[in-house]
Amino acid sequence: MGKWPKEKLLQHGPELPMEERIRRYQHNIKTIRAAGCVVPTPAMIDSLDPTEIELWFADRAFSIHRMDNAIRALADTPEEPGQEP
Repeated sequence: MGKWPKEKLLQHGPELPMEERIRRYQHNIKTIRAAGCVVPTPAMIDSLDPTEIELWFADRAFSIHRMDNAIRALADTPEEPGQEP
């Protein structure tokens, strides 16, 4: 098992154009593999296919949006009677 190449990984946030995000993501997958590490599939998709990566980004954005909505809904929920704040 290799050493995680943290210092070689590129950021691929939503502020970048999709083409650049995909290019950086592909770089990261190749770098992780070259370091002898396994791509953590619960957190990332282990693919170099641009279409699969773009779909993964879209799915992650949708999941984050759903979680944000759920958190907002819970935050607006009144406390139950008899419960201390």
